[in-house]
Formats: sequence, structure tokens, C-alpha cells
Amino acid sequence: MNKRNWEFRETFFVLTYKLFLNGEFVDSSTKETYEIRNPANGSLVDTVARGTPEDARAAVDFAYDAFKRERQGSSAPPINISRILQVASDLVRQNETELATTMTLEQGKTIAESKGEIRFFAHTLEYYAGLKARGSQVNISDPSKLAVVEKEPVGVVAGIVPWNNPILLMGAKLASALAAGNSIVIKPASTTPLSTLKVGELFVKAGLPKGLLNFVTGSGETVGEELVTNPKTRKVSFTGDTATGKRIMQLASSNLKRVTLELGGSNPIIVADDADIDAAVNATLNGRFRNCGQGCMCVKRTYVFEKIAPIFVEKLKSKASAIVLGDGMKPETTMGPVHSKPQLEKVSRQVSDTIEKGANLVLGGGAPSSPELSKGFFYLPTLVTDVDQTSKLVSEECFGPALPIITVDSMDDAIEQANSSIYGLGASVWTKDLARAKKAARELEAGTVLVNSLYGAGGWEIEVPMGGFKQSGVGREYGIEGLESYTETKTTIYGS
Repeated sequence: MNKRNWEFRETFFVLTYKLFLNGEFVDSSTKETYEIRNPANGSLVDTVARGTPEDARAAVDFAYDAFKRERQGSSAPPINISRILQVASDLVRQNETELATTMTLEQGKTIAESKGEIRFFAHTLEYYAGLKARGSQVNISDPSKLAVVEKEPVGVVAGIVPWNNPILLMGAKLASALAAGNSIVIKPASTTPLSTLKVGELFVKAGLPKGLLNFVTGSGETVGEELVTNPKTRKVSFTGDTATGKRIMQLASSNLKRVTLELGGSNPIIVADDADIDAAVNATLNGRFRNCGQGCMCVKRTYVFEKIAPIFVEKLKSKASAIVLGDGMKPETTMGPVHSKPQLEKVSRQVSDTIEKGANLVLGGGAPSSPELSKGFFYLPTLVTDVDQTSKLVSEECFGPALPIITVDSMDDAIEQANSSIYGLGASVWTKDLARAKKAARELEAGTVLVNSLYGAGGWEIEVPMGGFKQSGVGREYGIEGLESYTETKTTIYGS
């Protein structure tokens, strides 16, 4: 096994995962490692190399050399990146169970959710295998000249990935960067690096030349900041919280790196009085509680017309009460734990603050009483009504299984309250009235508006761009726009 070392610890054998640099698995420069533990029960999953700034610099150097090598055409024969992405997609599908199991153990989500994420990642690779950046020939005022506009790769990309959807969110960065002709260094979240590192092995098997893809594990303060400030990286693509995104933008500004930032979201769902209530309830349930509510595009706030609020709340309570908490590897589990203790504590504070400000607790509101769940970071599905707009469940992004339900008297009222957030990532509106739907789509301040629809558990619609307004980010991922965000635009004018 070239990527892991066997080690005996806590009465059973575990594996030590290494860094993936220049097509090989290597120790960190200090030989230090750290542990990855299962959020469902605290058990040791594995150990991983603790990367350093020196390791990050080495990764960037390898990526830079590989990019120059491929751009200069010194590879013999030239690589067929489309074919490599397709082969990698096939390998991901063949290794779905192993990848999904590893993700569930390190992240906590159910095995069904993990498998959905792996399938979406495979689809992402397949999609970008067949996509090319757009070039054009332009007619200019001087007919004796020929103008050509081309898309060229930016160079070395730094991709920084969060823990909530570690493979899915890596996919847009990795596939787009490679398809556009770049090299890339990925920094996984420090708590979910294992499934990511397995992907590196699959790309070796797919035939990707050395250095074009590298993985460095470690903390954001060490590895992440080195990748963002290194003069050889030309673009940074980050998905995570807004505060960290602001820090990355500040650091990247020192040499004007290109940045794509997909940041926090407090996504509203509006349910009008003419909506299909059962469909809206199911959408709210799935949109809020999948992945234990830990998703950038999850439903975070619900605005319900007063006329239907009582029946909507009752139906949602009934369905949320049936959610089965537990270890994500158990088939009966429908919701796993919150990912970490700090995250669990934050959700608890947000719910407590909301109740202290007068909200009515309809369901949940704390940890489960079951002894078998006591070692994990579990939180009950939680619903609150009569919510003050200034409470933390509304004013902050909640990354956990708690949902505020707010009563409104009109579409104008709902839109005004929905737009009061600093975030503008996604929004959903449920109504049978086309005029109402168009009004909401036009006036909601969000990068994506879904009408009588929500994204599925496996991901979003890959063919269209995804990103946010306001403090939900900068730039777009997915679709042709996502691919072209990894390119520079060059104009060449030929004289007669």
C-alpha cells in the first residue's frame, strides 16, 4: 500500500493516510499525523498526515512544473484530459461503496447520502469531460484584420474544500480546473480528508500525469494560507463560511489572484396559501434535514402564509418526528450526527437564543436521550414558530437540524423578510400562481431561485451555474460559467 502505513493503536489496526504530491503518496515533512474520528460515536476512523506550509509549497511547485510541461507540449503524446476525466468517472462509480463508506465514517452522514454524493461527483467528472471553454472569431471595424477571442487556463489553482460535502464540492473545482487545462492543489477539510485522498489514487489509475492533481491535508491556518498566498497559484476556489471567505479574499488581493468564493447561505423557502401543501412539506423536510441540515443549499428559514400555517406546521412536525437518528452506516438511520462538537454547540446556542427571544418550541430542541447516541454529536430535529427576525436561527446561518417557521400575510411580506438576510445563495417558492412565482423569482435576492422545486439529495443541477448574491460569495461554479471561471480571456488581432 503506497499511500498508507499500518499502525497499531487502541487495540486494533488503523491506516495512516499520506499526502498526495506529484502522483505519489508521501509523508508530511515533519512526519506528524493526526486522528480522524467518527462523529457518530467518537471511534477512531484513521490517521492522516499533518501537512505543513513546506508541504503546500512543494505541492504548488509540482503543480506549476506540471502545468508548464503540459502547456509547452513536452508530453508525448499530449494528454487527453477528456478521456482521463471519463475514465476517472468510471472508476469512481466502480469504487462507490468504498468511497461512500469512508465518507460516512469521517463525516457522519447516512450511507445513502454518501452514495448520492459519490454518484454526483462521478456525474460531474463525466459532464466536464465533454465540455470545452468557448472561443470565438469577432468581426471588428477594420475588415482587413482578424480578431480571435480565446480562453486560456489560469495556471495553478488552489481548491479549498469544506467538510459538509467533501467530494461533491471538490468535484466542481477539480473537474473544471483540469478540463480548462490547469493544474490544481486540493486542501480537504481537516476533519474529512480520507475519502478525498482515495480520489487521488483513482486519478493515478485513470492516467493523469504527475503533478496536475495534488492533495495536502492539514489546517487552514497553515496549509490553506500558504496555498492562498503562494505567488505561483493564480486562482483560489474556496467553499466554506463567509468569515473565512473574507479572509481568503483579503489574502488573495495581495497579488490579485482570481477567486471564486461559494460561502454561507440562509436560504428561505416561501409557501403560499395556494401551494400543494404536502409537496411543500416534503420539500421543506428534505431541504432542511438532509445531511443533518449541514448544507449550503439547505433550507434555513421557512415563510408560510398565515392561512395555511397551522396545517403546514402540523404536517411538518409529524414527518420530522419520524426521522431516525443514528450511525450513518446503519440502514435504518435517516439522519446522522452533527459533524463536530463545536458545530453542535453552535446549533444549540442558536436554538436557545431563538427560544429566549419568544419563539415557540414545536419539536426537538436538544440532544436525544437514547444512551446509544450519547457518544455522538446528535441533535434532535427541531422546529420553532413565532420566531423573531433578530434571533440567531434567522439572522445567522444555521448548519444543523433546526428550522424557524415564520408566518407572513402576503408574497410581498415574505419576499421582504426573505431578503433581509446578509446572505443570498438560494431560495425556493411554492405556489400554483404563475404571476406570484414570477414576482418571487424576480425580486428574491438569491443566486438560484427554485419554483415548486428543491435540489435533490445528490447535488444540484450541474448544467447551470451556482453561486450567491451579497455575502454568499463571488463568482459561479458548475455549467459553462463554472468552467470558464478557471480561464483567462485572450484577444488576438491579426493584421493583413
